[in-house]
Amino acid sequence: MTPEEIYDRYGEKMYQYLALRLGSPQDAEDILQETFCRLARYSLRWRFVRNPRAFIFRVLRNEVCRHFRRMINKPKTGRYDSGPDAVIAPTVFDRPDERTVRLVSRALSLLPDNQREVVILKIYQGLSFSEIAAICGSSVNTAASRYRYALAKLRRHFEVEAKK
Repeated sequence: MTPEEIYDRYGEKMYQYLALRLGSPQDAEDILQETFCRLARYSLRWRFVRNPRAFIFRVLRNEVCRHFRRMINKPKTGRYDSGPDAVIAPTVFDRPDERTVRLVSRALSLLPDNQREVVILKIYQGLSFSEIAAICGSSVNTAASRYRYALAKLRRHFEVEAKK
């Protein structure tokens, strides 16, 4: 696959994944660009790839991990914002109201990272558990369990919010 084909087919979903994982549109754009550079270097591997979508999202996930490692080793500058009020939901929803944006952003930010990632890949990217397992380097059962636990936490969170 060429970078143009990847962008046309998966670019929007890749950006959504990054925006939800990172909580920063600027960081999402930077990591997306780095991912495309890395994918371009993998041109010889494409003939061995059985599931292009899973491969692309695995590379994307690896770039996110590199980004987090850089952020840990870098002094805080105030640019990185992954808090509950980070503007991440507008990249997924079509014209949500502000309350919905806050509720979804807050709920996702409360999940452990491994559960949040599975929810993003399953719900927003439409990946199967076997694809998610390949991306995350886990078993299918682990991916399904993380998803199940995350949904239970989200359900409890929204039940509490509804009572307010």
